[in-house]
Amino acid sequence: MAAEPQTAETLAAGDEALRRGAWEAARGHFEAALAADESAEGWEGLGWAGYWLHDADLTIGSRERAYRAFRAAGDPTGAGRVAAWLAADFLEFRGEDAVARGWLERSHRMLDDLPDGEDHGWLALNEGAFEMNVNDDLVAAAGLARRGATLGRALGVPDLEAVGLALEGITVVRRGEVGAGMRQLDEASAIAAGEELRWPIAQGWALCYLISACEGVGDFPRAAQWCEASLRIAERLNARHLIGTCRSAYGNVLATNGDWTAAELELTAAVGDLEAARPAMAAGGLARLGELRARQGRAGEARALFERASSHPRALIGLGRLALDDGDPAVAADAAERVLRRLSEAAALDRLPALELLVGARAALGDLDAAVAGCAELERIGADLGTPYVRGRTRLVAGRVAAARGDHEHARRACEDAVDLLVEAGATHEAALARLELARALTALGRDEAAAAETRTARDALVALGAERDVARLDAAASEDGPAAAPRSVCELTPRELEVLRLVAQGLSDAEIAERLVLSQHTVHRHVANVRLKLRLPSRAAAVAYAARAGVL
Repeated sequence: MAAEPQTAETLAAGDEALRRGAWEAARGHFEAALAADESAEGWEGLGWAGYWLHDADLTIGSRERAYRAFRAAGDPTGAGRVAAWLAADFLEFRGEDAVARGWLERSHRMLDDLPDGEDHGWLALNEGAFEMNVNDDLVAAAGLARRGATLGRALGVPDLEAVGLALEGITVVRRGEVGAGMRQLDEASAIAAGEELRWPIAQGWALCYLISACEGVGDFPRAAQWCEASLRIAERLNARHLIGTCRSAYGNVLATNGDWTAAELELTAAVGDLEAARPAMAAGGLARLGELRARQGRAGEARALFERASSHPRALIGLGRLALDDGDPAVAADAAERVLRRLSEAAALDRLPALELLVGARAALGDLDAAVAGCAELERIGADLGTPYVRGRTRLVAGRVAAARGDHEHARRACEDAVDLLVEAGATHEAALARLELARALTALGRDEAAAAETRTARDALVALGAERDVARLDAAASEDGPAAAPRSVCELTPRELEVLRLVAQGLSDAEIAERLVLSQHTVHRHVANVRLKLRLPSRAAAVAYAARAGVL
């Protein structure tokens, strides 16, 4: 039954307020319309007002009422449309993927037997986001994204085309085809920023996919350009969850580029926005802030942030890196393998940080064959993705593995490549760490003057960044015989340290060594750290290889 004229005018006023981003006004109009007539359209509009006001109960409650009202009115199109958005609500506000999947199925039940229309496009895009973010099925997500974009072009709905292109673009990037994916993302963002869109959500949705892709592959100039546009849109809409998502990714870009002060501001604000507006979406921001704290040498704060982010892949990898830094490569390997088990082989970009961690852990455990195999996969990913940042990271890992094997000439070449690529990418901290690895390789080759020059350059960069832990470690090493001094004799080791080193060489974990020698695990950690410090070697694996060459194992 048609709404009374006055109620219809109030509903129209609510729709107009939504289009211009006046969320409180929209809420008032829809509440007034519902007071006169509890229509499905009134409940649907109130649900959108609640969404932009970050009110989970109002959003979900209103949309559920709208779904029931559309069903009662015999309107499967309206019911299917609302069901698709309810799926997104349960993911964004509450992180309940099983409930979200149920609403997607209800949407299909309502829409599948009807001729294709705009609502079929939004169902495809919401389902595509679910496949990518929950099921890690990039192929299925790309197919659904293409359906949404195709419907958008056929129906003249640029909102659908923009989000569809962006969703497919980020799946293409994550599968390793960076050039093709970025072209799609640029096109999607141009539509979102330059065309007249009906749905406010479409602009932020498309731009956030682009910024996330740029962050992952290290395309920092492109991220900076589009992040400014995205933030203007999100601020105009008062969309704190979109602001938080974009600021989180951009904060990590700033941290990688070396502007840690600005990164601190962006990441702290991002976490605040996400926790206030969409708590279920805050884990990524918490993990990125944890990564900054780890770079700053504030390991305790980093650990606490990673633990708050729970099982988010970035948090698991962050905890693994802290464990590796603390001399517990077995825990680091477990964390890396846990993440890799969740990822498909096709997800090249997502696999990169977990593989980096796993290779480092395997090398530290003395399993050099596994480290070399993992390094080969990393280098393939680096070549496929092709950006200087990713290639630099993979070459740095290759250099470390070569050094652990005692192939110092290979390590030198790989670390030189890593320095050049990371400097080109603007990755200040990683470039400094690569210089330190290069200095070690040069020292091992007897090129002390060149090693000292690389160490000085690295130290200057680390001081400028405020990487106090890295500088302190460098100065502690330099206080003995120089920052790039060659390994000392195994005669420096105590009998207990030699005993621990022999068990490390047998492949035992710290926990197994502690049990074998009736020591605490902490004591074993300390013995291993002392071995590395006395021998001036970067890893457990390097210490084992050096002791093996010295004939003491």
